[in-house]
Amino acid sequence: MIGSCTTCARRLARALLVVATLLGSEGLRAQSPDNSGLVAKGRQIYALSCSRCHGPGMVSVGTGAVDLRRFPLDQKDRFVNSVTKGLRVMPAWGDLLSPEQIEALWAYVSSAPRL
Repeated sequence: MIGSCTTCARRLARALLVVATLLGSEGLRAQSPDNSGLVAKGRQIYALSCSRCHGPGMVSVGTGAVDLRRFPLDQKDRFVNSVTKGLRVMPAWGDLLSPEQIEALWAYVSSAPRL
């Protein structure tokens, strides 16, 4: 009986840690009703510009592109820099997408459930 209580306490502690992490993340702001329009705009831009490599709905299609559902929510600057300037085989989108469009992309990417 004591062993099962310890197991439950550990599970509860892990769950509370996950909740605390989510509450402090930028991803929740992207999912808020205030940003729903920005997320929708980002979804459209993603579908046109990113899905070919990163997969529809950010589900990788085996292209070797980064799984954006795993992109760290605390690294927005890294995301913006990668999209703007390109990284490895990913082309630079800074001349094709405005800062507002890249912000919308970030809102969409950060709104996705994390893996």
